[in-house]
Amino acid sequence: MHVVLLVATAVVLAAARPSVAAAPQEQPGRGSYLVTHVAMCVQCHTPRDADGNLDRARLFKGAPIPVRSPFPNQTWAFAAPAIAGLPGWTTADAVALLGTGRRPNGYTPKRPMPSFRLTREDADAVVAYLHSLP
Repeated sequence: MHVVLLVATAVVLAAARPSVAAAPQEQPGRGSYLVTHVAMCVQCHTPRDADGNLDRARLFKGAPIPVRSPFPNQTWAFAAPAIAGLPGWTTADAVALLGTGRRPNGYTPKRPMPSFRLTREDADAVVAYLHSLP
């Protein structure tokens, strides 16, 4: 199931990539599109209201993981951290994680966080957008 999700995400990211790299001033807009509609980061990293809807007033402020692991023996995160503003992350570490699936120090996030392999341009756009959030 994870392989299908990763392959599908890679295909969608490749299709979403413009033929020319976005100008720096466009990066936050492209990053917003990627984290909200392509990689779907918003689904785990944003709290939900009592009806289960995303709390748009607290976008990317961290939240309990909304799904349980389908694999009983797999390590699974209980909560997704706040990523608005990327607290505690350097730009280099965040770009490395999104491009390689791990930080330079070897840290890899627990599932359900996919091991993304974004292009440098897409990783830069995502990081620029997340840094722009309060």
